[in-house]
Amino acid sequence: METLIYNLLAYINNSLDKDINYHIAKTLLENFHKIEGFSLETAAEVCNVAPSTINRFCKRIGFRNFSNLRNSVIKNGAPLEKNDIDLSGDRFIEQLKENVEIIENIPREQIERIVKQISKSRRVVILGFEKHQIQALELQKKILLAGKFCECNTNIFKQMDVLDILTEEDMIITISIQGYLLSEEFLLFEKLKRTKGKKLLITFSEPHQHLELFDEILQCGKIENSAVSSQTLLRLFDVLFH
Repeated sequence: METLIYNLLAYINNSLDKDINYHIAKTLLENFHKIEGFSLETAAEVCNVAPSTINRFCKRIGFRNFSNLRNSVIKNGAPLEKNDIDLSGDRFIEQLKENVEIIENIPREQIERIVKQISKSRRVVILGFEKHQIQALELQKKILLAGKFCECNTNIFKQMDVLDILTEEDMIITISIQGYLLSEEFLLFEKLKRTKGKKLLITFSEPHQHLELFDEILQCGKIENSAVSSQTLLRLFDVLFH
């Protein structure tokens, strides 16, 4: 659910022209809580466009088609929202401590290997950070202070486009806390499979789920502790570039 919200908002916020795709994004946001019950034909009728136009728009924002877009709402919505709402102050601190302990147990040799790879890469790109834009910018700043310029485009569409032109000398740092962006229903999955260069994943999900895509995986928290992901990422970046 959050992935869809951020993708739609990113389209509207980065759109120079209020074209048909802007209209579709805005209409879907205005009807967001109804999407779960929409068919492709219903969505097209609500947006006042053809069904084929809806599917083309879905591909434009990273989904294979409208069915995949709708499924992202059905599959990924409620648990995370409930987790965020019910978290008490004490539980917040407890979850953060659990995540920090995981970070402290990351092997030093892996951290050194990742930092060395960042330093020697011709081009470094951060992508997939969804709601963690502030944290991604903090990582970009730390990498810059360490002597390396790093790209961190807040437009998800430009993030995916750049994957087409990367080489084996480049590096991609993907932030996906829940791992939802790496689901096969998203176009990002296929793009990452085809992309050259070294690939690092920062996540809370189990590493074995993503071994086929990434050269390095940093699991820096528990999946059930996703409500404190923002604070956890900042701590991880401190450890990487202390």
